[in-house]
Amino acid sequence: MAVTELNEDTQDQICDLLENLQRIEKLKNKDMRILLDKTVRKYGGKVVSK
Repeated sequence: MAVTELNEDTQDQICDLLENLQRIEKLKNKDMRILLDKTVRKYGGKVVSK
């Protein structure tokens, strides 16, 4: 499933969760990329560093 296929509410929820985890310093940028990559690979995608 491409990100564009996610509904707007789902995208907002994912962003809010990641921002909250970052804010309480439980998730660093590198850890966030690893977590997202692990998740999207189940659906045939991959996270790339920009």
